[in-house]
Amino acid sequence: MKGDIKIELTRELAFESPASPADIGIRAGGDALHPVYRSRVVTSFASWDLLALHDHREVKTVAVHAVEQHGAGPATGRYVGGMTPALTACEVRVARFFAADTALLFSSKNQALLSTITSLCSEGVVVLGPALTSLPLADACVLVGAEFAEFEGEDELRQMLERHRAAKRVIVVAEAVSSVTGKKLATKRFFSALEQTGAWGIVDETSALGFSGLRGAGSAEDVPGSPALLARVVQCSSVVGVELAAVVGSSELRELLLARSRYVRFELAPSSVAAAAVHRALDLVEVAISQRERLGVRSKMVQAAVRAQGWVVLSEDDSPILSIWVESLGKARELQEGLLQRGIVVEALPARSTRRNGAVVRILLSTGHSEEEISRLMDGLLEIRKRRSDAE
Repeated sequence: MKGDIKIELTRELAFESPASPADIGIRAGGDALHPVYRSRVVTSFASWDLLALHDHREVKTVAVHAVEQHGAGPATGRYVGGMTPALTACEVRVARFFAADTALLFSSKNQALLSTITSLCSEGVVVLGPALTSLPLADACVLVGAEFAEFEGEDELRQMLERHRAAKRVIVVAEAVSSVTGKKLATKRFFSALEQTGAWGIVDETSALGFSGLRGAGSAEDVPGSPALLARVVQCSSVVGVELAAVVGSSELRELLLARSRYVRFELAPSSVAAAAVHRALDLVEVAISQRERLGVRSKMVQAAVRAQGWVVLSEDDSPILSIWVESLGKARELQEGLLQRGIVVEALPARSTRRNGAVVRILLSTGHSEEEISRLMDGLLEIRKRRSDAE
Protein backbone atom coordinates (compact mmCIF):
# COMPACT_ATOMS: atom_id res chain seq x y z
CA MET A 1 0.00 0.00 0.00
CA LYS A 2 1.30 3.41 -0.92
CA GLY A 3 2.00 6.04 1.74
CA ASP A 4 -0.14 8.91 2.89
CA ILE A 5 -0.50 11.62 0.22
CA LYS A 6 0.54 14.47 2.52
CA ILE A 7 3.62 12.57 3.68
CA GLU A 8 4.62 11.75 0.11
CA LEU A 9 4.19 15.36 -0.98
CA THR A 10 6.25 16.56 1.99
CA ARG A 11 9.07 14.26 0.90
CA GLU A 12 8.89 15.62 -2.64
CA LEU A 13 9.04 19.20 -1.34
CA ALA A 14 12.18 18.39 0.63
CA PHE A 15 14.08 17.88 -2.65
CA GLU A 16 12.93 21.16 -4.18
CA SER A 17 15.23 24.17 -4.30
CA PRO A 18 13.75 27.36 -2.80
CA ALA A 19 11.40 29.19 -5.14
CA SER A 20 10.20 32.76 -5.13
CA PRO A 21 7.93 33.46 -2.17
CA ALA A 22 4.25 33.41 -3.00
CA ASP A 23 3.58 36.63 -1.13
CA ILE A 24 6.10 39.25 -0.04
CA GLY A 25 3.46 41.69 1.15
CA ILE A 26 3.04 43.91 -1.90
CA ARG A 27 -0.50 44.93 -2.86
CA ALA A 28 -1.95 46.79 -5.82
CA GLY A 29 -1.94 50.57 -5.49
CA GLY A 30 -3.14 53.53 -7.50
CA ASP A 31 -1.47 52.25 -10.68
CA ALA A 32 0.86 49.49 -11.88
CA LEU A 33 4.01 51.46 -11.02
CA HIS A 34 2.99 52.39 -7.48
CA PRO A 35 1.85 49.41 -5.36
CA VAL A 36 1.51 49.40 -1.57
CA TYR A 37 3.97 47.74 0.81
CA ARG A 38 3.24 47.75 4.54
CA SER A 39 0.72 50.59 4.18
CA ARG A 40 3.03 52.84 2.18
CA VAL A 41 3.24 53.51 -1.53
CA VAL A 42 6.42 52.23 -3.16
CA THR A 43 7.82 52.40 -6.69
CA SER A 44 7.65 49.25 -8.78
CA PHE A 45 10.40 48.36 -11.23
CA ALA A 46 8.73 44.97 -11.66
CA SER A 47 5.84 46.13 -13.85
CA TRP A 48 5.66 45.34 -17.57
CA ASP A 49 3.80 48.62 -18.20
CA LEU A 50 6.83 49.88 -20.13
CA LEU A 51 4.94 52.48 -22.17
CA ALA A 52 2.53 53.45 -19.37
CA LEU A 53 -0.53 52.27 -21.34
CA HIS A 54 -2.23 50.11 -18.70
CA ASP A 55 -4.27 53.04 -17.42
CA HIS A 56 -4.64 54.85 -20.74
CA ARG A 57 -8.06 56.46 -21.06
CA GLU A 58 -8.67 55.26 -24.64
CA VAL A 59 -7.86 51.65 -23.74
CA LYS A 60 -10.20 51.77 -20.76
CA THR A 61 -12.97 53.32 -22.85
CA VAL A 62 -13.02 50.53 -25.44
CA ALA A 63 -12.81 47.92 -22.67
CA VAL A 64 -15.85 49.38 -20.91
CA HIS A 65 -17.75 49.45 -24.20
CA ALA A 66 -16.88 45.76 -24.77
CA VAL A 67 -18.20 44.89 -21.30
CA GLU A 68 -21.47 46.63 -22.10
CA GLN A 69 -21.78 44.70 -25.38
CA HIS A 70 -20.49 41.24 -24.47
CA GLY A 71 -20.13 41.02 -20.68
CA ALA A 72 -16.98 40.75 -18.58
CA GLY A 73 -15.95 37.31 -19.82
CA PRO A 74 -16.74 34.59 -22.35
CA ALA A 75 -19.76 32.38 -21.75
CA THR A 76 -19.23 29.78 -24.45
CA GLY A 77 -16.58 28.07 -26.53
CA ARG A 78 -14.96 29.25 -29.73
CA TYR A 79 -17.03 26.95 -31.96
CA VAL A 80 -20.46 27.58 -30.40
CA GLY A 81 -20.82 31.34 -30.46
CA GLY A 82 -17.72 32.45 -28.53
CA MET A 83 -16.11 34.36 -31.40
CA THR A 84 -17.46 37.88 -31.08
CA PRO A 85 -16.75 40.68 -33.59
CA ALA A 86 -14.23 42.10 -31.10
CA LEU A 87 -12.22 38.87 -31.16
CA THR A 88 -12.31 38.60 -34.94
CA ALA A 89 -11.20 42.23 -35.34
CA CYS A 90 -8.40 41.73 -32.82
CA GLU A 91 -7.06 38.71 -34.71
CA VAL A 92 -6.91 40.79 -37.89
CA ARG A 93 -5.19 43.66 -36.04
CA VAL A 94 -2.57 41.44 -34.40
CA ALA A 95 -1.78 39.74 -37.71
CA ARG A 96 -1.35 43.09 -39.46
CA PHE A 97 0.81 44.43 -36.61
CA PHE A 98 3.27 41.53 -37.04
CA ALA A 99 3.07 41.50 -40.86
CA ALA A 100 1.52 38.00 -40.98
CA ASP A 101 -1.36 36.36 -42.79
CA THR A 102 -3.46 35.65 -39.73
CA ALA A 103 -3.51 35.26 -35.96
CA LEU A 104 -5.21 32.91 -33.52
CA LEU A 105 -6.08 34.24 -30.06
CA PHE A 106 -5.53 32.38 -26.80
CA SER A 107 -6.11 33.22 -23.16
CA SER A 108 -2.39 32.92 -22.29
CA LYS A 109 0.99 32.45 -23.94
CA ASN A 110 1.55 29.16 -22.14
CA GLN A 111 -1.64 27.81 -23.66
CA ALA A 112 -0.65 29.13 -27.09
CA LEU A 113 2.73 27.40 -26.94
CA LEU A 114 1.33 24.17 -25.53
CA SER A 115 -1.24 24.04 -28.31
CA THR A 116 1.33 24.76 -31.02
CA ILE A 117 4.00 22.32 -29.84
CA THR A 118 1.58 19.47 -29.11
CA SER A 119 -0.17 19.95 -32.47
CA LEU A 120 3.03 19.84 -34.53
CA CYS A 121 5.32 17.55 -32.58
CA SER A 122 5.52 13.83 -31.86
CA GLU A 123 8.19 11.19 -31.31
CA GLY A 124 11.20 11.86 -33.49
CA VAL A 125 10.72 15.64 -33.42
CA VAL A 126 13.32 17.80 -31.66
CA VAL A 127 12.43 21.10 -29.96
CA LEU A 128 15.24 23.50 -29.05
CA GLY A 129 14.66 26.39 -26.66
CA PRO A 130 16.66 29.06 -24.81
CA ALA A 131 18.20 28.03 -21.50
CA LEU A 132 17.23 30.97 -19.32
CA THR A 133 13.50 31.12 -19.99
CA SER A 134 10.17 30.33 -18.37
CA LEU A 135 8.50 29.02 -21.55
CA PRO A 136 6.76 25.64 -20.98
CA LEU A 137 8.59 23.88 -23.81
CA ALA A 138 9.78 20.86 -21.84
CA ASP A 139 6.24 20.31 -20.54
CA ALA A 140 4.79 20.39 -24.05
CA CYS A 141 7.39 17.94 -25.37
CA VAL A 142 6.68 15.47 -22.57
CA LEU A 143 3.00 15.41 -23.56
CA VAL A 144 3.76 14.20 -27.09
CA GLY A 145 7.06 12.35 -26.66
CA ALA A 146 9.21 14.89 -28.49
CA GLU A 147 12.83 15.52 -27.52
CA PHE A 148 13.68 18.85 -25.86
CA ALA A 149 17.09 20.46 -25.45
CA GLU A 150 18.31 23.88 -24.30
CA PHE A 151 20.79 26.13 -26.03
CA GLU A 152 22.67 29.09 -24.66
CA GLY A 153 23.93 31.40 -27.35
CA GLU A 154 24.13 31.34 -31.14
CA ASP A 155 27.19 29.08 -31.38
CA GLU A 156 25.60 26.35 -29.29
CA LEU A 157 22.38 26.60 -31.31
CA ARG A 158 24.28 26.09 -34.57
CA GLN A 159 26.02 23.05 -33.14
CA MET A 160 22.70 21.57 -32.08
CA LEU A 161 21.13 22.25 -35.47
CA GLU A 162 23.96 20.35 -37.17
CA ARG A 163 23.68 17.51 -34.65
CA HIS A 164 19.94 17.08 -35.27
CA ARG A 165 19.92 17.41 -39.07
CA ALA A 166 18.63 13.84 -39.39
CA ALA A 167 15.69 14.40 -37.02
CA LYS A 168 12.15 14.05 -38.30
CA ARG A 169 11.62 17.76 -37.66
CA VAL A 170 13.46 20.45 -35.67
CA ILE A 171 11.59 23.38 -34.16
CA VAL A 172 13.58 26.17 -32.52
CA VAL A 173 11.87 28.55 -30.10
CA ALA A 174 13.60 31.83 -29.28
CA GLU A 175 12.70 35.10 -27.56
CA ALA A 176 13.03 38.32 -29.56
CA VAL A 177 14.11 39.86 -26.25
CA SER A 178 14.83 37.58 -23.32
CA SER A 179 12.49 38.19 -20.41
CA VAL A 180 15.24 37.03 -18.02
CA THR A 181 18.44 38.57 -19.41
CA GLY A 182 17.08 41.43 -21.55
CA LYS A 183 19.33 40.36 -24.46
CA LYS A 184 18.03 40.80 -28.01
CA LEU A 185 17.89 38.01 -30.55
CA ALA A 186 20.19 38.44 -33.57
CA THR A 187 17.16 37.87 -35.79
CA LYS A 188 18.82 37.74 -39.20
CA ARG A 189 21.56 35.34 -38.08
CA PHE A 190 18.97 33.24 -36.25
CA PHE A 191 16.83 32.70 -39.34
CA SER A 192 19.91 32.22 -41.52
CA ALA A 193 20.99 29.32 -39.30
CA LEU A 194 17.52 27.79 -39.49
CA GLU A 195 17.27 28.14 -43.24
CA GLN A 196 20.64 26.44 -43.74
CA THR A 197 19.58 23.39 -41.74
CA GLY A 198 15.88 23.18 -42.64
CA ALA A 199 14.66 23.86 -39.10
CA TRP A 200 11.49 25.76 -38.23
CA GLY A 201 11.45 28.81 -35.97
CA ILE A 202 8.99 30.20 -33.42
CA VAL A 203 9.80 33.65 -32.03
CA ASP A 204 8.32 34.86 -28.75
CA GLU A 205 7.72 38.61 -29.14
CA THR A 206 6.28 39.19 -25.66
CA SER A 207 9.21 41.00 -24.04
CA ALA A 208 9.96 42.98 -27.22
CA LEU A 209 6.40 44.19 -27.75
CA GLY A 210 6.08 47.94 -27.49
CA PHE A 211 9.71 49.05 -27.18
CA SER A 212 11.71 47.14 -29.83
CA GLY A 213 11.53 48.34 -33.43
CA LEU A 214 10.26 51.54 -34.98
CA ARG A 215 6.62 50.42 -34.55
CA GLY A 216 7.24 48.34 -31.44
CA ALA A 217 6.75 45.06 -33.34
CA GLY A 218 10.03 43.47 -32.25
CA SER A 219 11.76 41.05 -34.62
CA ALA A 220 8.92 41.33 -37.15
CA GLU A 221 10.50 44.60 -38.26
CA ASP A 222 13.96 43.11 -38.80
CA VAL A 223 12.73 39.94 -40.53
CA PRO A 224 9.02 40.15 -41.47
CA GLY A 225 9.16 36.76 -43.17
CA SER A 226 11.44 33.81 -43.71
CA PRO A 227 11.13 30.30 -45.20
CA ALA A 228 12.06 29.07 -41.71
CA LEU A 229 9.46 31.14 -39.83
CA LEU A 230 6.69 28.95 -38.46
CA ALA A 231 5.03 31.45 -36.15
CA ARG A 232 5.37 34.29 -33.72
CA VAL A 233 3.75 34.14 -30.30
CA VAL A 234 2.97 37.07 -28.06
CA GLN A 235 1.45 37.72 -24.63
CA CYS A 236 -0.18 41.13 -24.80
CA SER A 237 -0.32 41.84 -21.05
CA SER A 238 3.11 43.46 -21.35
CA VAL A 239 1.60 46.55 -23.00
CA VAL A 240 -1.94 46.53 -21.62
CA GLY A 241 -3.18 44.96 -18.39
CA VAL A 242 -5.29 42.16 -19.89
CA GLU A 243 -4.67 38.46 -20.41
CA LEU A 244 -4.58 37.74 -24.12
CA ALA A 245 -2.06 35.88 -26.29
CA ALA A 246 -1.79 35.06 -29.97
CA VAL A 247 -0.08 32.72 -32.38
CA VAL A 248 0.71 34.72 -35.52
CA GLY A 249 1.56 33.02 -38.80
CA SER A 250 0.15 31.56 -41.98
CA SER A 251 -3.48 30.66 -42.60
CA GLU A 252 -2.37 27.03 -42.99
CA LEU A 253 -0.94 27.03 -39.46
CA ARG A 254 -4.13 28.52 -38.07
CA GLU A 255 -6.30 25.89 -39.74
CA LEU A 256 -4.00 23.11 -38.55
CA LEU A 257 -4.15 24.32 -34.94
CA LEU A 258 -7.92 24.60 -35.02
CA ALA A 259 -8.26 21.13 -36.51
CA ARG A 260 -5.64 19.27 -34.49
CA SER A 261 -5.19 20.99 -31.12
CA ARG A 262 -6.55 19.05 -28.19
CA TYR A 263 -6.93 22.29 -26.21
CA VAL A 264 -8.41 24.93 -28.51
CA ARG A 265 -11.45 22.81 -29.28
CA PHE A 266 -12.68 22.65 -25.69
CA GLU A 267 -11.61 25.95 -24.17
CA LEU A 268 -13.77 29.02 -23.67
CA ALA A 269 -13.10 31.79 -26.13
CA PRO A 270 -10.85 34.63 -24.92
CA SER A 271 -12.49 37.69 -23.42
CA SER A 272 -13.95 40.28 -25.79
CA VAL A 273 -12.90 42.92 -23.26
CA ALA A 274 -9.25 41.85 -23.56
CA ALA A 275 -9.49 41.71 -27.36
CA ALA A 276 -10.91 45.23 -27.60
CA ALA A 277 -8.29 46.61 -25.22
CA VAL A 278 -5.42 44.95 -27.10
CA HIS A 279 -6.76 46.20 -30.45
CA ARG A 280 -6.71 49.80 -29.24
CA ALA A 281 -3.40 49.40 -27.40
CA LEU A 282 -1.65 48.23 -30.57
CA ASP A 283 -2.89 51.37 -32.33
CA LEU A 284 -1.25 53.42 -29.56
CA VAL A 285 1.93 51.34 -29.59
CA GLU A 286 2.52 51.94 -33.29
CA VAL A 287 2.52 55.73 -32.89
CA ALA A 288 4.48 55.79 -29.60
CA ILE A 289 7.73 56.53 -31.45
CA SER A 290 8.90 59.34 -29.16
CA GLN A 291 8.12 57.26 -26.05
CA ARG A 292 10.26 54.41 -27.40
CA GLU A 293 13.11 56.78 -28.12
CA ARG A 294 12.97 58.27 -24.62
CA LEU A 295 12.81 54.81 -23.09
CA GLY A 296 15.84 53.69 -25.11
CA VAL A 297 17.87 56.72 -24.05
CA ARG A 298 16.86 56.25 -20.41
CA SER A 299 17.73 52.55 -20.54
CA LYS A 300 21.22 53.23 -21.93
CA MET A 301 21.93 55.80 -19.21
CA VAL A 302 20.68 53.62 -16.37
CA GLN A 303 22.48 50.49 -17.55
CA ALA A 304 25.75 52.39 -18.01
CA ALA A 305 25.42 53.78 -14.49
CA VAL A 306 24.63 50.35 -13.01
CA ARG A 307 27.66 48.81 -14.74
CA ALA A 308 29.82 51.67 -13.44
CA GLN A 309 28.73 50.76 -9.90
CA GLY A 310 30.28 47.31 -10.41
CA TRP A 311 27.21 45.16 -11.00
CA VAL A 312 27.25 42.40 -13.62
CA VAL A 313 24.61 43.45 -16.16
CA LEU A 314 23.45 40.87 -18.71
CA SER A 315 21.05 42.97 -20.78
CA GLU A 316 21.62 45.06 -23.89
CA ASP A 317 22.40 48.75 -23.48
CA ASP A 318 19.08 50.09 -24.82
CA SER A 319 16.82 47.43 -23.29
CA PRO A 320 14.39 48.52 -20.56
CA ILE A 321 14.80 45.02 -19.10
CA LEU A 322 17.84 45.56 -16.86
CA SER A 323 19.10 42.21 -15.59
CA ILE A 324 21.74 42.01 -12.83
CA TRP A 325 23.45 38.62 -12.49
CA VAL A 326 24.19 37.30 -8.97
CA GLU A 327 25.61 34.00 -7.75
CA SER A 328 22.49 32.59 -6.13
CA LEU A 329 18.79 33.13 -5.59
CA GLY A 330 19.56 33.90 -1.96
CA LYS A 331 21.82 36.79 -2.99
CA ALA A 332 19.19 38.01 -5.42
CA ARG A 333 16.58 38.04 -2.68
CA GLU A 334 18.92 39.96 -0.40
CA LEU A 335 19.24 42.64 -3.08
CA GLN A 336 15.48 42.59 -3.62
CA GLU A 337 14.84 43.00 0.11
CA GLY A 338 17.44 45.76 0.43
CA LEU A 339 15.79 47.81 -2.31
CA LEU A 340 12.31 47.08 -0.93
CA GLN A 341 13.30 48.63 2.39
CA ARG A 342 14.13 51.75 0.38
CA GLY A 343 10.72 51.79 -1.32
CA ILE A 344 11.86 50.12 -4.56
CA VAL A 345 10.29 46.90 -5.90
CA VAL A 346 12.33 44.60 -8.19
CA GLU A 347 12.13 40.88 -9.00
CA ALA A 348 14.53 38.14 -7.91
CA LEU A 349 14.45 35.27 -10.41
CA PRO A 350 16.29 31.93 -10.55
CA ALA A 351 18.40 31.60 -13.72
CA ARG A 352 19.56 28.08 -14.45
CA SER A 353 20.95 26.43 -17.53
CA THR A 354 23.14 23.50 -18.42
CA ARG A 355 26.20 25.72 -18.08
CA ARG A 356 25.48 27.97 -15.11
CA ASN A 357 23.35 28.14 -12.03
CA GLY A 358 22.58 31.51 -10.52
CA ALA A 359 19.92 34.18 -10.38
CA VAL A 360 19.08 37.61 -11.72
CA VAL A 361 17.53 40.71 -10.25
CA ARG A 362 15.29 42.07 -12.99
CA ILE A 363 14.57 45.78 -13.18
CA LEU A 364 11.94 46.95 -15.67
CA LEU A 365 12.21 50.59 -16.71
CA SER A 366 9.10 52.47 -17.86
CA THR A 367 8.30 55.81 -19.42
CA GLY A 368 6.03 56.29 -16.40
CA HIS A 369 8.92 56.42 -13.91
CA SER A 370 9.92 59.90 -12.79
CA GLU A 371 13.52 61.12 -12.67
CA GLU A 372 13.30 61.14 -8.88
CA GLU A 373 12.27 57.47 -8.84
CA ILE A 374 15.16 56.55 -11.15
CA SER A 375 17.55 58.42 -8.85
CA ARG A 376 16.26 56.55 -5.80
CA LEU A 377 16.79 53.27 -7.62
CA MET A 378 20.36 54.19 -8.49
CA ASP A 379 21.13 55.46 -4.99
CA GLY A 380 19.77 52.24 -3.49
CA LEU A 381 21.84 50.04 -5.80
CA LEU A 382 24.99 52.07 -5.09
CA GLU A 383 24.52 51.90 -1.32
CA ILE A 384 23.96 48.14 -1.39
CA ARG A 385 26.94 47.65 -3.69
CA LYS A 386 29.22 49.58 -1.33
CA ARG A 387 28.04 47.53 1.64
CA ARG A 388 28.71 44.30 -0.25
CA SER A 389 32.19 45.49 -1.23
CA ASP A 390 32.99 46.44 2.37
CA ALA A 391 31.75 43.04 3.61
CA GLU A 392 33.95 41.22 1.07
